[in-house]
Amino acid sequence: MNERSKLDLFKTGEDIAAKHLASNGYVIVCRNFRMRCGEIDLIVEKDQHLIFVEVKTRTSHSMATALASISIGKQKKITRTAQEYINLNQHYSKHYFRFDVIVVFHNKVSDTFSVQHLKDAFYPVMDY
Repeated sequence: MNERSKLDLFKTGEDIAAKHLASNGYVIVCRNFRMRCGEIDLIVEKDQHLIFVEVKTRTSHSMATALASISIGKQKKITRTAQEYINLNQHYSKHYFRFDVIVVFHNKVSDTFSVQHLKDAFYPVMDY
């Protein structure tokens, strides 16, 4: 078996996360939204909610380690980027918003993936 490159692994993880969301009734609005202040991996919509999703793909099956990689600084960047997205897309201004995390675990031996979806993983972090 050939080992996946990190870039291939991350892209595959993001694709799996998008498929997981779509199969659970979410509509993919945007992928890899980038602004100067940061990036959001997936933006999805469901039931009048606009959800900003951070995807983490890991080969070690530690949820704690995956979540620890989303520091307060990273949460601030995601929050600022989400605000920019909303400012640019005013038709979402009446939606509810939330920040989810999807962790995609890769099993190297079997080359399989499993998905953990954490809804409301963090609250918006604002600079004051």
